[in-house]
Amino acid sequence: MTKPGLFGRLKNAIGATLNSAVDSVSDPGQEIALMIDDLGAQIKKGEANLKQAVVDQKVLERKVGSLEQDEVNWQEKAEAALRLDDEGLARAALERKTEIGGQREAATLSLQDQKQVVVEMKLELEAAKSKYKNLNMKRGTLMAQARAAKESERGVAASAGTGTSAQIEAIEDKVAEIEAMNEVSRELTTDAKENAALEARFRALDAGSEVDAELEALKAKVGGKRALTAGDGDDA
Repeated sequence: MTKPGLFGRLKNAIGATLNSAVDSVSDPGQEIALMIDDLGAQIKKGEANLKQAVVDQKVLERKVGSLEQDEVNWQEKAEAALRLDDEGLARAALERKTEIGGQREAATLSLQDQKQVVVEMKLELEAAKSKYKNLNMKRGTLMAQARAAKESERGVAASAGTGTSAQIEAIEDKVAEIEAMNEVSRELTTDAKENAALEARFRALDAGSEVDAELEALKAKVGGKRALTAGDGDDA
């Protein structure tokens, strides 16, 4: 059997040194305990976040209700302006109503999203609490199993000499995965912003024609009421 080259011997020496250093400071049983405790802390943060999400949902519900009432008010103002033969004022009122309608639609979509967020947060929190309770009950057993697994892994790594390399590769793979996910997230965010800007431009183009159509319908409505009133006066 040939002796390993200089690079091979150096790699094995470094690996043995790293393994020795890790083994001297790492207690897998304690790591398990810390992970369970960290899960408990995350659950407490999740409960606080859920409360805030519910508050945000209620705020959006009130906002939608307020905008709906504003739409009704501006509709009534437009009708009152037409009854006074002030078509310009009626148009301004309808334009304001259309603007508020866009805000109400956006707020409604946000409310729907927020409701979904609250539902998902509740489900995730319930699952985490169940998992935490189960893990905490088995804390002692899991700590013992982790320590036993570490002893077994130490023997395998000593014979193969590849434990550290595999661990480093696993870390590098995880970092690459996170970077890829961040890149995809940035691309999706950019696409969403561009689509929102484009939709806003189309809404602005449609707003004028919508106001014209609504103004004509309102004129017909007010004109019809006037005709009925005049007819009643003639009969008298």
